[in-house]
Amino acid sequence: MQRETESIFDLHRSTALLVLGLCEFVRGALIFFIIPMYVHNVLGYSTASIGYAMAAHYVFDTGLRSPAGWLVDRLGQRKVCASLLAVAGIGLWLVITQHAFWIILVGCAMLGMGMAAVWPAVIARVTDGLTKDAYATAMGSVMMAWLLGAGLGAICMSWLFGIHVARGFMTLMVLWVIAYVMGLLVMNSWRPHATVRKRTHLRMVLREVNSVKVLFPGVFVQTFAIGVLLPVLVLYARNVLHLDSRMYSYLLLTGGAAAVLLQVPMGRLVDRFGYRLYLVSGFLLAAISLPIIGGLHQVRYVFLAVILFGAAYALILPSWNAVVAQCISPDKRAVMFGVFMTVEGLGMAVGPVFGTEMWNAFGPSAPFDVAAVIFFVMSVLYGVMRLDRLFVGRQPMTESNQAS
Repeated sequence: MQRETESIFDLHRSTALLVLGLCEFVRGALIFFIIPMYVHNVLGYSTASIGYAMAAHYVFDTGLRSPAGWLVDRLGQRKVCASLLAVAGIGLWLVITQHAFWIILVGCAMLGMGMAAVWPAVIARVTDGLTKDAYATAMGSVMMAWLLGAGLGAICMSWLFGIHVARGFMTLMVLWVIAYVMGLLVMNSWRPHATVRKRTHLRMVLREVNSVKVLFPGVFVQTFAIGVLLPVLVLYARNVLHLDSRMYSYLLLTGGAAAVLLQVPMGRLVDRFGYRLYLVSGFLLAAISLPIIGGLHQVRYVFLAVILFGAAYALILPSWNAVVAQCISPDKRAVMFGVFMTVEGLGMAVGPVFGTEMWNAFGPSAPFDVAAVIFFVMSVLYGVMRLDRLFVGRQPMTESNQAS
């Protein structure tokens, strides 16, 4: 197990994770700080413009993940990353140098195109050549790179802006160029054979999508539940808990730290003992912690519940992603992860609308209760279902027989 773990974190895979972390750092700084603060407060655009800019980014990010994953499987990781990361770099330059709002929208959309390629390419690179008993650890490291990058981007950008606006912008451009160069060096470059092209033909991909369709409701409701909470968290912290900005940041950092620090250890446990116990426990722990956050208005209990929720996601993410990785064929991993990420994006898009409506109709605790019910149902559902019956074993053999 130790030798297998060392191979997961070899130089090439670790560099691919760093590429993802740097890209998420830039995205986190842009989406969670520059767009809300710079576009609104400095450039003077309306609050609604923030929503339009974010929508432009996530529409292209979510909508293009499946096509980007398909291109990664068909053309290779390096070609797709080199092209779309270059497009995203131009988009980033437009956002931080231009003042016309429509150009900023275009820049946000172009950055979304680049991020759509990064995720399936990095996942394909990190999981390439691994045995099934190492998937959870590998996917835990991917989630850790994502959480660290996005969180640090949002936090560090406020410090950089406090020193000098231009310095903050220049930092983002330099980091993106570094990520681009590292992506060129670390991503696999290969010319697909005729059999690979056949296996990634659209009909073959659709057949594989149909074979794992039972997983899509689980993928959707996980991000839907998080989406329900996202727009009301800051409202709850300010209006109910009466936290200032500093305490709210500490609250987010507490939950995020619990999720990040436990990702890889939990992934190793999943690889060793199987997914079921940790997946069910994660959903159940999330269902328990959310009513505490929404129902108890004492700050110390809320902090404890946030730690529990972060730990719950440290259980859910590696175990669920290990299930997904084992249910799809290795030669279609990028495109299939792109499909799953598209479904995740749909849940994240619908959830905030539902969450704000629940807040307005039933009060501040309603979104937390709804999300808790969703997680509890998921714990029961996936405690009963035998997801290991979907694990790949017969699929590669079937396709190889067809190819031969």
